[in-house]
Order: sequence, then C-alpha cells, then structure tokens
Amino acid sequence: MNAQAGPVDAVSRLTVHLSGAHVTDASIGLTLIPLLKIPTVIIEFRHPVGARIWWEGWCEAIEMLDRIFPEQVDAGEMLEPELTINSFVILDDAPRRAKVRARSAAVSPNGIGALSVTVGGLTIACASRSAVECQVRGWREAYDVLASDGGFGLPSADEVARHVRSDHARHGINELRVAAQEQRAGRGR
Repeated sequence: MNAQAGPVDAVSRLTVHLSGAHVTDASIGLTLIPLLKIPTVIIEFRHPVGARIWWEGWCEAIEMLDRIFPEQVDAGEMLEPELTINSFVILDDAPRRAKVRARSAAVSPNGIGALSVTVGGLTIACASRSAVECQVRGWREAYDVLASDGGFGLPSADEVARHVRSDHARHGINELRVAAQEQRAGRGR
C-alpha cells in the first residue's frame, strides 16, 4: 500500500429503475429535514435549490410524457417490502441543472420507452407512463414541503411548472428529435 497517497475524492452514482405504479411519500423526518421515499431509496433535502432543480427536471419529463409513452400500458404495480431501503441519498448542494433523457419505444433496442431525470450522481429512470406519473407526484409533494415553508424564497410548484412548460415549448421538441436521430445513427453503425 502506498503510504504517500493522499485523500481520494470519489463520485457516487446511483440509478433507480422504476417500471410501474409505486408509492412515493414526502414528509418531514425526525431531524425536521424534508424526505422523499421512493422504492428502495430515501432522499433527504438539505438544500432547497437542489429540490427546485429536481422539480424542474420532473416538470420537463412530464412535458415529454405523451411522446415517450403515448398510451397507458399497465406495467403492473411495483410491490416493495415496506421497510426495504437500499440507499439513503442526501441532496446537500445546489446543482445547476437536471438532465432529462427520453427514449421512445420506436427507437429503443428493447422496444420499451424510457424517461429519466439525472441530477448530479443520482438518476431516476422510469420505464412506464405510470412510473413517471408517480415520480412527478412525489417530487411535487417534496418540493411543496420546502416551498411552503416560506423561509427559502422558492417559487410555488405551479410557477416552476409554468416556467418549464414555457421553456419546453420553445426548445424541448427539437432536443427530443436530435436524441432520436442520434440513437438511430448509433444503431446503424
């Protein structure tokens, strides 16, 4: 072992895959910090801007929902044991932007559409319309917990959604077309 080695910074990455309807629960934890529980993960919000960035990402995802999952296909309900938590994530920084990735069933190698939101090292990937809808409800509820506190100066969840919808109307459709073209080109090689 090298005794001269200094500290090492590691970047953690976690992807949560959700395929059907599931339960989300936003609440205030024992330490009075807002929490969002989704299957296999508890997310703790220590920075209000981080919560806003996540909510913006899910607002953008919902704008793509009809193009990625044009019809409600029942993927079944995700049944998780009540106390199974594989990860505990603390959101304690102010990220700049969420990355929303979309893949329609038509361009997917496995024929299943996907919609994911990534902020920092955490990605939540949904493989059905109902999974996306459950995540949108959960993230809105978590954002509302922070925004309703009033001490953080956050706009309402509806104001954020209106802003994202307006921005998406100007730019979002083109981004989706470019992503689909890149996927097709990649498969043609």
